[in-house]
Amino acid sequence: MLETKNIRLRDLMETDIPKRIYWEKTETEWQLWDAPWEYGEMSEEEQEADLKKYIASLHRRVELARQKSETDKRYSFEIETRKEESYIGWVASYHIDSDYCFTDVEGLCAIGICIPDRSARGKGYAYEALTAFISYLLEHGEQEIYLQTWSGNHRMVHIAEKIGFEECCRKRGIRSVRGEIYDGLTFRLDQKQYADFQKFTETTHSGLSKRC
Repeated sequence: MLETKNIRLRDLMETDIPKRIYWEKTETEWQLWDAPWEYGEMSEEEQEADLKKYIASLHRRVELARQKSETDKRYSFEIETRKEESYIGWVASYHIDSDYCFTDVEGLCAIGICIPDRSARGKGYAYEALTAFISYLLEHGEQEIYLQTWSGNHRMVHIAEKIGFEECCRKRGIRSVRGEIYDGLTFRLDQKQYADFQKFTETTHSGLSKRC
């Protein structure tokens, strides 16, 4: 588990699953921004089958988390507020190849964040979660960190640039979102800029990351 001033990063728990299902099937506004091209039209039968697969994958993740020791490297964390102990979203990592495309094999480390809970946005939680996760990955052997989004997701672009990411690849016109065409963006972390951002936040917010 990792803690910052306002949030903690922890493993997925059984009690998180109902909220995950709610976000996936009912409170779906976040899907307008998190890779919205992946959410195509499905029949009721397809939706039901997809939901069953999703629930099964969540239960598998919970079981795998139980089997890990505290020192085992994590590739994702759930985000929870410290004060209210409210589950608000997650951060995760995945691999991309030299052309900045997703790959199932070992490759470059890319990260993403999602906070489906709209009441938790605009409070700095995303900055705290991302910086704690980035520091954790760097401490656990990652040499470079990347982040991917699309040109219409201005909030994510702003967060990335503020933390210290710099655009390293723009694939023009590859994303179609709600009838409009957008660019696919990949950012690479400038570790000096990231260190400067951390120093600033430590000065103004009394530190970001604590291990517990």
